[in-house]
Amino acid sequence: MNQLTIPEFNLLMEAVKLQQIDKDYRNHLQAFLNYSVKAQKKIGRNKTRPIFTKFQKFYDYEKELEKARGTVKSRFAEASKFLRGGKTRG
Repeated sequence: MNQLTIPEFNLLMEAVKLQQIDKDYRNHLQAFLNYSVKAQKKIGRNKTRPIFTKFQKFYDYEKELEKARGTVKSRFAEASKFLRGGKTRG
C-alpha cells in the first residue's frame, strides 16, 4: 500500500515541481511589490514623493473581492458584447 507505481511517482514529482514553481512565483511577486511600493515620483529639482501614499491605492482589497465574486463590470463589457454581435446602448 505504501509503494507507488512509476506513473504515480512521476505524477508526484511533477506536482512537487509545480509547487516549487508556485513558490518561486510568489517570491518574485513579493520582490516586485517591495520594489514598486518604494517607487518615487519627482516633484521638483531634488524632491521626490511616494507614488503610493496609501495602501489602498497600492492594493484595493474591496475591489479585488468584488472581482473574485464577479460583481465588477468589466470596462470592456460593451466592446465584447459588440464583438459577439449584440447591440450596444450607444
